[in-house]
Amino acid sequence: MHPSPTPHHPFFDAPPTRRLAWLLGLLVLAAALYVNRGVVDFDFLYLRDDDVNLTLNPHMGGVDAERLRWMFTDVAYARRYMPLGWLGFSAIYSLGGLDPALYHTAGLVLYAANTLLVYGILLCGLRLFRHDAAAGLGPWPCGAAALGAAWWSLHPLRVETTAWVSGNLYGISAGWFLASVLAYLQTYRSAGAARTAWLAAATAGCAASLLTYPVALAGPAAIVGMDWLYCRTHGADFRRLLREKAALLVLLAAGLAVTLAARSASKAFGAVPSLEVMPLSRRLAQAAYIAAYYIWRPWWPFHLSPVYDTLIGFKATDAPFVASFAGAALATLGAVLCRRRFPAVTAAWFGYLALAAPYFGLTESPHFPSDRYGYLLTVIIAAAVAAGLAGVARRGARAAVATLAAAMVCGFALLSHRQLRIWSDDRTQHDYVARMLTRDPILSDFTSRQLILQFMRGDEAGAAPLIAARLAQDPASPGFRRAATIVADKRRVAAFYGDVPYLAILHDKLALEFAGTHQFREADDHFGAALALDDRFYQAAYDRALVLIELGRPREAIHSFLLSEARAPAPLPLRQRREFLWRLKALGAARSDPDIVRAADRALAG
Repeated sequence: MHPSPTPHHPFFDAPPTRRLAWLLGLLVLAAALYVNRGVVDFDFLYLRDDDVNLTLNPHMGGVDAERLRWMFTDVAYARRYMPLGWLGFSAIYSLGGLDPALYHTAGLVLYAANTLLVYGILLCGLRLFRHDAAAGLGPWPCGAAALGAAWWSLHPLRVETTAWVSGNLYGISAGWFLASVLAYLQTYRSAGAARTAWLAAATAGCAASLLTYPVALAGPAAIVGMDWLYCRTHGADFRRLLREKAALLVLLAAGLAVTLAARSASKAFGAVPSLEVMPLSRRLAQAAYIAAYYIWRPWWPFHLSPVYDTLIGFKATDAPFVASFAGAALATLGAVLCRRRFPAVTAAWFGYLALAAPYFGLTESPHFPSDRYGYLLTVIIAAAVAAGLAGVARRGARAAVATLAAAMVCGFALLSHRQLRIWSDDRTQHDYVARMLTRDPILSDFTSRQLILQFMRGDEAGAAPLIAARLAQDPASPGFRRAATIVADKRRVAAFYGDVPYLAILHDKLALEFAGTHQFREADDHFGAALALDDRFYQAAYDRALVLIELGRPREAIHSFLLSEARAPAPLPLRQRREFLWRLKALGAARSDPDIVRAADRALAG
């Protein structure tokens, strides 16, 4: 068998090839950033997890000891155990509060980093597993790796995770796993202490990925498959490599146990469906559909949507599910039969199934084949693309397939640019999703979300009658019952808040809770969000003035106080006015600022 590359074998066949590889990587990165540059101007998506994860999350704020305790102990708030995911959001919050631009910038940076990681993995994979690479990679395999990375990076299936703040969880988790794979590939070319260090880095990357979000829950199993392929092509001892995977396999078992426990404990997403609700036949049909879906969908990336209703009310005997089951079974049988002649095909298929398994939805009904679930699965397809291109030997054929591949990548970039538009804000997205759906109860749910957003953002006169009418037509609709509850709650507090948008009220309530626990930075951010929705919200402006004093920002406090006075329908009560001025004077004295003290004294005397 072909000998394994060693540290003495060069990675590239010549220095110019190395420079070409760097240049190609930079070109792929530049194209990815250019196509997705507009995401930094996008907003948060309310009722699409950004509110639950960030904007209305009562646990979210800057990094501190109490918040860290919550991150590493909570399994009830979300259906995932994701302490490093919460930590990532909290770290961004520490820098920019509730400014969506910073979260989207972080998402773009993650996307760029993962593009480079995919490119590095494809280069290393071609270097290790191609039999004609003993002397180092030449220019054509480097170009093949760049086209494969561009295929992955510019594919419209990337849009969801790049343009959606909550998609940062996928970017971070997948990034850790991709870094883990890249580190593990180095173990094949290393020995002694260096190999041990690379193995430790790969294990740490897998652990970090699982603690961020279970995107690569079965990643260790895929790495074992890579070991099997390496042994088939290089004659290494598979048992020895498998023993080295003890830590990774423990991570796999622990990640599976924690994920299932968190899913069972979560109150926000309902109970795991029983076998009576979701029989085994439906679970298997759904799993087969998902396994087939992420094979054909990347080659037909049209009419993409944040939500698909294919798996709503389906029958296991429907043609798409029978075809999916048959296709998956035949692919598995073929992968087993060709394991000796084409071991790379066998490793790729079973690695794909391992990575796809967490997305089979065996504990979910309804389940959705979301674009974001293809984040890692399409890396395997990109590797197949790169390997196929690298295997073209004739110069004339190389020019033809490179042109075809480049044209496909450009087409993907145009589709991605169009797809980005529907992620710019929540109203645009909910309108788009509602047009794409055809089946109840999901269509009813998204129609109710449209009206809830309309009501929450201030168009109460337009939304409330429509909500009442739809609820009268369908009294059992969970979405419209929720909408009616929101309308009733707003009417209950209208005597105090007036016509302030309901969403601003939610931010105000959360701000008061944070202020009550002396989390003044978080309180200020939510008061600011409330006032951004409606600057007539004089109660929020007054309370924000008190919080700004606690934060030691007197001039901003004065501005907020004057805003509350200007917007209030009647003069502020004397008690409130004097409370602010006494606090302002105390702050001025503490800061040795005589101007503020004199201004407060004059106002108190008047």
